[in-house]
Amino acid sequence: MAEMRAERKSIFEYLSKNKFLIPMYQRNYVWSEDECEQLWEDVYNFFENKEEDEEYFLGSVVIYKENGKQNIIDGQQRTTTLCLFIRALYEKARGQNGIDKLKDNLASCLWDINSLTGNINFDEAHFKSEVATDLDNQSLENIFKDNLIIDKESKKLSLYEKNFILFQNKIDELAKDKPTEWFNFCLCLLQNCVILPIECDGRDKALRIFNTLNNRGVSLSPADIFKGLIFTNKNDKDRMEFAKEWKALENQIQNSSYLKKEDISFLFTQYEHIIRAQYSEVDTVIPGVLEFWTKKDKENSKNKKANFAANEDLLNKEETFEFIKQLGEFWCNPYNYLNPQAQKYFAILNAFQNRLWQMVVSVCFYEYKKNKNSDIFDIILPQLVAYNALGLIYGKGGSSGLFWGLMKANVNIIRENKRTNIFEPSINLPDLKIPSLENFIDFSKKARPQQIRYILALYAIMYNQNQVMEWNKDNKNYSLVKAEIEHIFPRNWQNTNYNGWDEKEAQEYLEQIGNKMFLEKKLNIQAGNGYFNKKKEIYKDSYFIEARDLSASSQKDWLKCDIEKRNKQIYDAFSKFFTSVF
Repeated sequence: MAEMRAERKSIFEYLSKNKFLIPMYQRNYVWSEDECEQLWEDVYNFFENKEEDEEYFLGSVVIYKENGKQNIIDGQQRTTTLCLFIRALYEKARGQNGIDKLKDNLASCLWDINSLTGNINFDEAHFKSEVATDLDNQSLENIFKDNLIIDKESKKLSLYEKNFILFQNKIDELAKDKPTEWFNFCLCLLQNCVILPIECDGRDKALRIFNTLNNRGVSLSPADIFKGLIFTNKNDKDRMEFAKEWKALENQIQNSSYLKKEDISFLFTQYEHIIRAQYSEVDTVIPGVLEFWTKKDKENSKNKKANFAANEDLLNKEETFEFIKQLGEFWCNPYNYLNPQAQKYFAILNAFQNRLWQMVVSVCFYEYKKNKNSDIFDIILPQLVAYNALGLIYGKGGSSGLFWGLMKANVNIIRENKRTNIFEPSINLPDLKIPSLENFIDFSKKARPQQIRYILALYAIMYNQNQVMEWNKDNKNYSLVKAEIEHIFPRNWQNTNYNGWDEKEAQEYLEQIGNKMFLEKKLNIQAGNGYFNKKKEIYKDSYFIEARDLSASSQKDWLKCDIEKRNKQIYDAFSKFFTSVF
């Protein structure tokens, strides 16, 4: 068995005697300002209270040496942050006189130093990450340049930059408050703070330790673990190609306006739903994505081995990652796969209160991939939009209310090859028809704004199929699904009695769906609490077709009978829509 060596090192010894590489199969840098703040407080409190020659232990790291660089398997968050910490200390120290030895020690932790001249080679940093995305890598490299320039006011700072700036601010504050002590603080960090590097003889041994640590609860995302497991099972030739493809997919997700808040775990979750549908699995107690892909033969509460991907060792099959890449391309650019009408339904789905519907869209893509001339999105997206709306109206729009129906739809699409009537009655939605008008109105009065937005967004394209979803006016971008809810009859009264309305009657009608419509935020503010005759002039400038139609009305007042009439109009539109898709 390959040996391991563990020897306590000061931070100065650890960083100055090694060059570090964060290998591709590691996780991204995720420490936030909170963790950096805690590290600063820990080191500073130790500095303030330490006894002579006392040491402060900063934990262990697992490394292996390859091509002259120490590959960090465990401990990259701390190592990365320590480099940022010391870079900030060096930036402060370089402008000071009489501390040349301290400056040399700080610099030797970060860069190569010419052994004859003592000059710093700023192009040879001791720290490099292969896991960072291209944008983050650029900011990381910039931090280690000689002429450091960071736009501190930018809203697009990387975590590296944010944390570096935090350390700069802390150091400036310390140097201002205690100008003679901050030099000793630097020495304390370099000499009295220690770390335990565990060096392994070879990558495979280190990777086995890496995966063992993962199984024992090291906080890594499923995507990090999938990457490590797939990487480990490939030969040397294929590893580099896989590493490049994985990184390219990470970059694609980060640069996607649609998926930028997700990681590759999202794609494995979507694929899990597809595989479950292939097995006709509709159990609502589903395995977590990590368990589904890695825990072979584990039984669920019904004594069923439902981790189908793990059971078939799908994680390590070439076709699995090929499909993950294709699925990533779709979810990073979904509108490229949809015609204009399907794009409208997809935009409305994104206004829904949860994201369970995404599993059905992923199943649609799986089927679409078999036949790219298919009109599957055109047929299924209206059904999916309608099913979500029906769930809201029945008070079953939450995850538990819709889950079984969505999974059954997946099975019907994949196993039964259905394109129409993919949804079936269930315990939560025993009837795929709109409830009574009274129940519909009651829902509209009690629903949360997000739920009403979904209903109004869908009604806007029912009202007129030519309704645009996005537009630009006066150099400002607008989106239908982000519009404001306009109360046609105002919520705040200008008179205690208006055309026979009293406050009690008004409260009964104000929140009914017939008194609500979409309007741009600016126009909604302008309309304010004015009455209908005044608001009509404002509605003329709206891009919402219904608002413009109301502006052409000859009516001067918006009365109870108008709200009742529009209640029925909206109700009939939804009833007709549900009948057409279910």
